[in-house]
Amino acid sequence: MERAEAQAIYEQGREAVVQVLLELSGQNERLAQQVEVLTAQVARQEERIVKLERRLKRSSRNSSQPPSSDPPSTPPRRGKDSSGRSQGAQPGSRRR
Repeated sequence: MERAEAQAIYEQGREAVVQVLLELSGQNERLAQQVEVLTAQVARQEERIVKLERRLKRSSRNSSQPPSSDPPSTPPRRGKDSSGRSQGAQPGSRRR
C-alpha cells in the first residue's frame, strides 16, 4: 500500500480505517499459517534429501549390500586391497 492510498483511507473516516486494519490482520494471519505449512514441508523435504543422498553414497564397499547391487558408476572390487597387496596367495608364500 502506498502512502497516498493510506491517506485516502484515513480521510474516509474511522470506520474505513478499522475495516482496512481488520482485513490486513486477517491477511496476515492467513500468511502466517501458510508460512507454517511451507516451513514444515521444507523440513520434510530436507530430511528426505539427506536420506536419499545417504543412499546414493552406499555401495558394497561401505555396507552389507552385495556387489551386484552397486550402481554402474561404482568401480569394481578387484586388484589391491587397502594394504596395497593383491588378492590371493602372495609371492614367496608356501602353497599347499
